[in-house]
Amino acid sequence: MMSDSITIKAHCLCKAYTFAASVAKSALPLKAVCCHCTSCRRLTGSLYSSCTQWPNPSEDFSGLKKYSYSKHTDVFSCGTCSTKLFCRVSTTGSGTYVVTGALGNAPGLVRYSAHLFVGDTIDGGASRWLPRFEYGEPVPRWNQARGSRELPPDWPTSRAIPVPRRPLKASPAVTPLHCHCKGVRLLLRSAVDLQADPALDSTSTCIDTETLKFKASLDSCDSCRITYGSDVSAWTFAPLAHIDFDYGDERASRLSGFPKTVAALKQAISSAGEKDFRLGTLAVFNSSPDVERYFCSTCFANVFYAVHDRQDMVDIAIGLLDHPDGARAEGLLAWSYGKVGWEADVAGGWREELVGSVKTLSKELAALIDENGT
Repeated sequence: MMSDSITIKAHCLCKAYTFAASVAKSALPLKAVCCHCTSCRRLTGSLYSSCTQWPNPSEDFSGLKKYSYSKHTDVFSCGTCSTKLFCRVSTTGSGTYVVTGALGNAPGLVRYSAHLFVGDTIDGGASRWLPRFEYGEPVPRWNQARGSRELPPDWPTSRAIPVPRRPLKASPAVTPLHCHCKGVRLLLRSAVDLQADPALDSTSTCIDTETLKFKASLDSCDSCRITYGSDVSAWTFAPLAHIDFDYGDERASRLSGFPKTVAALKQAISSAGEKDFRLGTLAVFNSSPDVERYFCSTCFANVFYAVHDRQDMVDIAIGLLDHPDGARAEGLLAWSYGKVGWEADVAGGWREELVGSVKTLSKELAALIDENGT
């Protein structure tokens, strides 16, 4: 006799924690809400967060690290690999929610049902390429919370953005980069002083030669998805030489600058000696022998992805950038719209259709940007 329920599981990247719960098949697909607010972007490093209700509201999270995201919301993460797994809300609509990036890819498991706080993004953020319809139903984009002003799919139109906010060349010179708790506070200098040099990974890989903006891309690989907690992640790429500490006091000015190589960065974080106070809460997890993922050890925001065969550069979590143009930081970044990396990881599951939508809608966005001369 066939069961009328299935077991769903959520796990962190290092697999120290796995949670399972039973859900009725009739409840599928699980409805997930995407939040694009500034706080969620700083909390995750992603351009959005996505959560759905967890079937067991009394799940025991005692082994996880708790971060009080707000007065009424606690977020629970793995303290080793930084994966965000759950949140608990104690206000109206309270409950226990699982981050969709921690769930599996079974067909028909999850669908996006709404986009919240899109207005915080200024430029529309990731909502411009996430699904507008799911299972034949529209996915509303709310300016703030559910029930606030509903935004049209093309909000904001490029023509609505003043020309000074749509620079062809990289600007401004410096962009702050910080997590939600601000335990990690850094600065990213633009690439206007660089030209692409095929001999250097940090310039040939990182820089769009026409605009001198840092390249940015979308990724659907399993490991980044689990770490971020969102089903499609976003990275930009920059030389370590263009990252500075965001401390201007006299004590900081007497110290050396931010580490210039991946090896030096890991040593600065992992050394048994006294840690440079300017590194703040930056921590590291080795997700494979030659790969390091850097995160905030307080709020568990993703910060960097580093590999040893690219010693002079890192991938940077775009959700941490505090850029005046908005969440996509298009004054600083040159996006590869219409492309999503690691598509093989989503093949055959519910995320395959999601990634297909992302490719199509981001390509449409690129065409609109070109049409308006931005």
